[in-house]
Amino acid sequence: MTDEMTVETEGVVVDELSVRSLSGAELLEPTSLRVAQGTITAITGPSGAGKTTLMRAVLGHLAGGTTRSSGSVRVCGQDVFALEPAALQSFRRSRMAFVSQDPGAALNPTMRVRSLLTEAVGKRAGADLVATLERVGLPGHYLRRRPGELSGGEQRRVALALGLVRKVGVLVVDEPIAGLHGQLRNEIGDLLRSLATDEGVAVVVSGHDTTALHRVADHVVNLGEPPKTPQRPTGLLPTPAPADSPALQGRAISARAGGRALLESVDLAVSSGEAVAVVGPSGAGKTTLARVLAGLHTNASGTLEVGGRRLAVGRSRRSRRDRRRIQLIPQNPLSTLNPKHTVLRTLSRPLRLAGVSTPQEVAERAEALMRSVELDSELLRRYPDELSGGQRQRVAIARALAAEPDVLLCDEITSALDAGTATAIMEMVERTRVERGIGVLVISHDMTLIAEHCRQIVVIADGKVVETGNTAEVLAEPSSPHTRALLT
Repeated sequence: MTDEMTVETEGVVVDELSVRSLSGAELLEPTSLRVAQGTITAITGPSGAGKTTLMRAVLGHLAGGTTRSSGSVRVCGQDVFALEPAALQSFRRSRMAFVSQDPGAALNPTMRVRSLLTEAVGKRAGADLVATLERVGLPGHYLRRRPGELSGGEQRRVALALGLVRKVGVLVVDEPIAGLHGQLRNEIGDLLRSLATDEGVAVVVSGHDTTALHRVADHVVNLGEPPKTPQRPTGLLPTPAPADSPALQGRAISARAGGRALLESVDLAVSSGEAVAVVGPSGAGKTTLARVLAGLHTNASGTLEVGGRRLAVGRSRRSRRDRRRIQLIPQNPLSTLNPKHTVLRTLSRPLRLAGVSTPQEVAERAEALMRSVELDSELLRRYPDELSGGQRQRVAIARALAAEPDVLLCDEITSALDAGTATAIMEMVERTRVERGIGVLVISHDMTLIAEHCRQIVVIADGKVVETGNTAEVLAEPSSPHTRALLT
């Protein structure tokens, strides 16, 4: 080693690590980095550069179908690839914590926060759980809440609290600021900085927001060459003339969970071929709104029409045909793509439900869908963990389009992508909505993206609509303090 670190100050040491697929494709070029305890190192780079592969390697885990071709990874002085599976699991539990891009998926939805923290503490007694929550910026009464009652930003804080209460030496955080508005992004960044400095934790984070990463990190490692940024369109593509009835019309949409109101009497409309933005601070109710519209949140009320047809508010009361009419594309497609299914199998199910019957027809339609989202048909044979983040997001969009929907709900679909890939994804969605006449609801914290791709905007705060109107006009002269806060 070139660095004269003692084991006590060694957090993470990656030395000339390279990873290949079994077919020989290089997934991670030889990479080295040092993360001393009490410091933060950020990993950035374009989609497909190997960020996720490197993060997994720090945890001692490589995806199926991949192999380490050279190099080593030492965590707290231990070569993680030298450990047997049981020993590696024990080592992770005692020395490391991982916070995924979608922490809600890793938190047991049936357990309250108190139980999650108590389980993490294990045999160590005397942990002050209220103080732990307050340390990550959450009030003590959140101990009584379940993960499903928390916003994405709050779930991130709980996940960080789980690592804090275990007193780990290394914290690995995947995309900690993705999909967060400016103020919350800074708060999470400050929290990570504090955990490193005050608790002596070695922190490894990944992300695409290089400005925010440079602000919080001691060192930034850029993987791969940045792609050429696609030329941005000079203006929005033309929106088709409004149909006799909106693609989607929601009135007095309300939702509750755990006795709390998450949405209160929200009205919104999306015309065919139109893109409407929904913005607001973390915890405002944006994702809840998308889940209600998609029929995934059962404790909801209000009226909903799609293409003039009344749909029940609540999935259990919708027919299979009605469920197809609104498709939700999530922020993290890995949480909804079956890791054991190839891309072809993933696309086959919605195609068959849409009436495509023979294997030949399914294969032909799947190839056509891949072309529509600008993916090579050779990827049909791959599994989700063999794809880059941008490729997975395109597959998620292709799966949604296979259902032939009237409306697409895009929930932070570009937040975990580099700028070039994010632009390409949104341009592809824009072409799709115009060519197919689909209504698109875009949930995002990226105001530049909103301004470029959405003509109308709806601002939500505390579960209520606080401002709505033409996007350019609202962003130029916001009337609500909540909107102004999003622009700072």
